[in-house]
Amino acid sequence: MNFRCFFAATGLFFCVASWAQHETSPDLYNLREWVLESMPAEDGISADFETILNELEQLQAHPLDLNNASTTDLQKLFFLTDFQIASILKYRKEMGPLLTIYELQLVYGFTQDVINRVLPFVYVDDRETSLIRKAGVKKAGNHDLLIKTRKVFEEIRGYQVYDSSAGQMQYPGSPWLLHLRYGFEWKEHVRAGVTLEKDPGEEFFRGSNRHGFDYNSAFVMGSNMKFIKSAIVGDYRLAFGQGLVLWNGTAPGKSSLTLGIVKRQHGLKPYSSTDENNFFRGVAATTSLGKADFTGFFSFKKRDANIIDTLESGDVVFSSFQESGYHRTHSEVSDEKTLGVTVYGGNISYRNNYLKAGSTLACYHFNKLAAAGDEPEDLYDFSGNGLVNWGIDYSLIVKKVQVFGEAATGNDHWAFVNGLLLNVNKYATFSLLYRNLSPGYISMNSSVFCENSSQNNEEGFYAGVVLHPVPKISISGYVDFYRFPWLKTNLSAPASGSDYLLQVDFKATKKTAMYLRLKYKRNPADAESGTQIPDIANDERSGIRYHVNYRAGRSFTMQNRIEMVFVQAGSAKASTGFMVYHDVRFESEQLHLVVDARLAWFNTGDYSARIYAYEHDLSTGFSFTPLYDSGLRSYIMVRYNLSENLSFRVRLSNTYFSNRQEISSGWDRINNPTRTDLKLQLALKF
Repeated sequence: MNFRCFFAATGLFFCVASWAQHETSPDLYNLREWVLESMPAEDGISADFETILNELEQLQAHPLDLNNASTTDLQKLFFLTDFQIASILKYRKEMGPLLTIYELQLVYGFTQDVINRVLPFVYVDDRETSLIRKAGVKKAGNHDLLIKTRKVFEEIRGYQVYDSSAGQMQYPGSPWLLHLRYGFEWKEHVRAGVTLEKDPGEEFFRGSNRHGFDYNSAFVMGSNMKFIKSAIVGDYRLAFGQGLVLWNGTAPGKSSLTLGIVKRQHGLKPYSSTDENNFFRGVAATTSLGKADFTGFFSFKKRDANIIDTLESGDVVFSSFQESGYHRTHSEVSDEKTLGVTVYGGNISYRNNYLKAGSTLACYHFNKLAAAGDEPEDLYDFSGNGLVNWGIDYSLIVKKVQVFGEAATGNDHWAFVNGLLLNVNKYATFSLLYRNLSPGYISMNSSVFCENSSQNNEEGFYAGVVLHPVPKISISGYVDFYRFPWLKTNLSAPASGSDYLLQVDFKATKKTAMYLRLKYKRNPADAESGTQIPDIANDERSGIRYHVNYRAGRSFTMQNRIEMVFVQAGSAKASTGFMVYHDVRFESEQLHLVVDARLAWFNTGDYSARIYAYEHDLSTGFSFTPLYDSGLRSYIMVRYNLSENLSFRVRLSNTYFSNRQEISSGWDRINNPTRTDLKLQLALKF
């Protein structure tokens, strides 16, 4: 125990020393970039980023007490593995309560990088806590109000062209985005929220939106009420098992976080994002009985769909869902809320220190008929007006091994996913995952680990590793082999592909960190042969990235990145892409000011060689602008805290293309080589 007291005093000394040197401790703003940069694939849209940011914001507003946090509480820190969570609980049981947060350095599996990521969201209830919270952890008020707006300065074609058939401009509304979010919390028992949004070009208090905002969302949630663990009226999301049956929101996939292949059961959560489709609307509740949880839910909402026919029987037929959420043009408005969807079901789960097992049921009913396509690739498409999904899932930890998986059925076809994590020692951890998703498996709200965006028609094997061979260096990587057993879009025969990633991270000094990433992907696709049955070719994409960030003095942080990609699509001419950027951040506690700026130069052969890079944005916003052709990309964002409870942000970004005179296409086309975006945000806590 004397050793622990000595370590606690030493940890406090270093904490005070770092603070005195203005070494800003990790905060949510820095962590956002690390999380979001780790998750996207080359398409830049592989995760629900807004939900991720909302969850990080909630975690920072309500940090966890490490001496009292349960397994369920610690699982909210989604960047921790189950081994690390079990390690904290074991250390706490054997050694007693932590004396300081820096005692985490004694917990097996916690490197300095892991500790830095955890710091903004946890505390130890002692006298040192106040110092740590001053370094980055905010206190949440009872009320939160967030107002955002956005506008593109250049003229967009949709605002200039008149639609004579509809008697209005193609985009009849204002070019300004309007976003309003209000949240209320009372202790740990009641939460409520309202989210309102009007996208650019949508009408406001007139036309198709005579009552105001185009998107309206609200919820009221009660928690920890005797027999009721949580209950929601309004909009909510569900996450169970490994995502085969029900999973809205954050979903790990292939990324540099090579151990993040396990989905943790989040259960019932309120919904406050602006995705207008991926949520439920109705009532839901979870009750606990010992180590078992029971969740039941009922949802009814209208969503956008493409209506194509009315049968002689009077049944109306739709061909597909409309996912954009935009309601500007006459055709977009005509698809708005045309389909009524009723969903009900539940989940039963049991959990102890080593085992988690559960079963999930979801039943869907549509008030119109779904029609399958007529092409061979559409053979297994869903048709009709009813669907039932059912699955069972498990997760078991035995010493250094964790096995997990789920089996589910939907549309009279099966899907399976099974995986393993092996924590060999503090120097090496391995992950394995096998999935087999039938071409005919259909689930309306699934998010399973796979390559295919349709969440079916795939079999694959993934292996990942994280190594810490020497201090300050970590190596992570994965290989993924997959095949599509049936036809799909742009693929006229069964075929296979592969994906590889290798990343080396080096913490050179306390102020300097860098990484090198190599990536290669081979994906099957139809060749442009001109024959009735195309040959199958391979689209190959290779990439290399070098990234370094470092502190320069007391107030400045710099980042530099060089990235190159090489694309070979079948027999077509190879394409290359290059991007380099320099970031500068200025932060001053005295001025209550943070300024972020970037200048990037890019040059790619075509759109296939596009490059994505995360950009700092408004508090719950994100930017992954695709850079292609040739030009410059720049932005500057200013964060100013007018008071402890009132903050303001302004962001100005610009993209300039040197090799063309117009941007985008269709009604979004800009007859100019430049696009300039302005974003404003006001946040109030009271």
